Amino acid sequence: MDIGKLTPTRIMLVEDSEGDVFIFRRAMREARLLNEVVVFDDGKDALDWITGDRTDEELPGIIFLDINMPRLSGFEVLKKLKQADRVRGIPVVMLTISQEEEDIVRSYDYGAVSFISKSVRAENLLDILTAAPGIRFMAYKVVEDPSN
Repeated sequence: MDIGKLTPTRIMLVEDSEGDVFIFRRAMREARLLNEVVVFDDGKDALDWITGDRTDEELPGIIFLDINMPRLSGFEVLKKLKQADRVRGIPVVMLTISQEEEDIVRSYDYGAVSFISKSVRAENLLDILTAAPGIRFMAYKVVEDPSN
């Protein structure tokens, strides 16, 4: 493996609430992650994009997927992703306000790797990303100026 060619993992966020997208991006900043985040506000558009004509480098390494969305629910998207040979191995994390056991069980039955509350905080995001195999981060480190 040529270490000079490693690129940070692209993250896909499928979320129809602008407020929740803001919270996710804030958690990314707080975790000091600079990975590219591709955002879709509609399940159908996200599914069309990811199963479309993409190079392997364009595909995300992890998907955060809202359950309740217009046109196609997160469950429908998850089920279709796991049926598509090319993208079935991409880890999917379900995002929701629901704590219903049925939703949790259904998410795992359909192939999700995790199920988390939408109030994503930096430490939750880091825990999820570090647990997912093959995820590469682009982070920045705050360095104090020694002359101060």
